[in-house]
Amino acid sequence: MSDRRRTELLDEQTGRLKKALKRFDILFLIIAAVIGLETLGQVSVFGGEALTWLVILAVTFLIPYALMFAEVGAAFSEEGGAYTWVRNAFGRVAGAIASLLTWVTQPIWVGGSMAFLAAETVNTYLLHLPHGSAADYVFKIAFIWCTVLAAIVSLRRGKWLPTSGAMLKLVLLAFFVLTTVLYAAEHGVEGLGGGDLSPTLAGLFGLAPVLLFAFLGFESSNSAAGEMENPARDVPISIARSSAAAALCYILPVLAILLVVPKDDITGISGLLEAVGVVFSVYGPAAGTLRTIAAIGFVYILMSQGAAWMIISDRMQAIAAADGAFFGGFFGRFHPGSVPPSASTCCPGSSRPSSCWRPCR
Repeated sequence: MSDRRRTELLDEQTGRLKKALKRFDILFLIIAAVIGLETLGQVSVFGGEALTWLVILAVTFLIPYALMFAEVGAAFSEEGGAYTWVRNAFGRVAGAIASLLTWVTQPIWVGGSMAFLAAETVNTYLLHLPHGSAADYVFKIAFIWCTVLAAIVSLRRGKWLPTSGAMLKLVLLAFFVLTTVLYAAEHGVEGLGGGDLSPTLAGLFGLAPVLLFAFLGFESSNSAAGEMENPARDVPISIARSSAAAALCYILPVLAILLVVPKDDITGISGLLEAVGVVFSVYGPAAGTLRTIAAIGFVYILMSQGAAWMIISDRMQAIAAADGAFFGGFFGRFHPGSVPPSASTCCPGSSRPSSCWRPCR
């Protein structure tokens, strides 16, 4: 495909994008992508030093990383995010490789660990779902396709799955931390001495990869920058707020887990729900119902987290395809029905710039 044809196809497809993301949406899309509840138990297994490494990596990695992508995301606001950034710096081939490496992990992650973790949660806390049974396969397939549908429908509709999941995530974590305070006042807590907080080399090698992975994703929202109302203004503010939320949403729940669950009893990815089962005992007869609600919320949050990454990575890959990086643009076509009636005009003299979906040339 010639460069001219690539440019024409990319302009045609990006002209079909509709401005559907406001600052509110960007903030919760990032929160949905970055804060992973499944990570809390894995981190807590390492005991008190997990808190130490969380603080160290938040200062040395999370803050600089967020600042860097707040700047890049505001300065380069084309649809496609990392693909367009790498392409502009190193060329189309390098951009295509970066896009592919970002995208290819998502189907494996969503269809692998996230679907299996959701199924295990249902089997343990909600309904009998034997491994390898027909019901198990049906549930996992439905889980996967819900994330896929959120990515392929228009963003003004698909965004509500990650947005609602992010809100529920914050509510669940806040309720869990508050309940831990009530539990501590009634039953006491596990002791955490100064020695427990001392960082070790084994802790570094065990925790750093998990925490670095957990903190990734602040660049993700720019994959849909062409569908934001004002990315130059909204991206930096959304990243600043979501990075602060991410730090608190990892540090406070991990501290709560360590205070109520003995270290030897924490079993990886199920650590959060184990802690929920312990602290919810303060609610007496309602504890079982509340834990069931928490388990349902956990499954929904996992689905919303997968949807956030599918929305992000699919848009990056679609722009790479529309730019001629994959299969001559075949996979880079947006549905023409998403174009608003006034999309072909630049609305000269309009007092509402947001009514123009494409810039004047």
